Amino acid sequence: MSAARAVRGVLSGAERALFVVSGVAITLVSAVLVLQVFMRYVLNSPTVWSEEFATLAFVWCVMTAIPVAVRRSEHIAVTLLLDRLRGKVRRAFVALGYTLSAGLFGLVAVYAAMMLPTGARQLMTGLTIATGTDITLLAMYVVVPIGMGFSCVYAVEKLVEALRGDFDTPDDAVEANIAEAEQLVAPTSQDKDV
Repeated sequence: MSAARAVRGVLSGAERALFVVSGVAITLVSAVLVLQVFMRYVLNSPTVWSEEFATLAFVWCVMTAIPVAVRRSEHIAVTLLLDRLRGKVRRAFVALGYTLSAGLFGLVAVYAAMMLPTGARQLMTGLTIATGTDITLLAMYVVVPIGMGFSCVYAVEKLVEALRGDFDTPDDAVEANIAEAEQLVAPTSQDKDV
């Protein structure tokens, strides 16, 4: 197995793990918010921890979903100019975009990592009261450098693909979705008989 294939395998495994964590986090946000509304308006007994927990889970959801979207080229993009370009000029603009993205993600990851000691000193009061143990903002802050670090790595991966001339275009994604939708609604021979 080549080194490039091994790296792609590791990055794919990390992407799947990030996707699962994001899915679990958004599920927890939904469940806790429903519980919070029920406790507050039905039982007249609001919880002290639910808002903090929902915020914590939401941050984990977002910060683990961003790198997945980077790797899958699913972030929103304004491609008015890029769609008119072809060949090496297009490749250069795509590469520039991924270079700037990787730089920004890397910068945020570094500065977020520098904030970790600050988060370790601040308590999440509601969760601390509910659990009886000290839960600090580090539980929330730690995912930011993780998410931004993986986003940086995936942007570099996309940059390498762009430099090779192998990159996704918005039209490719749209055409793939249209083809998939057409297959789902295509009439079968049984439908034609009716």
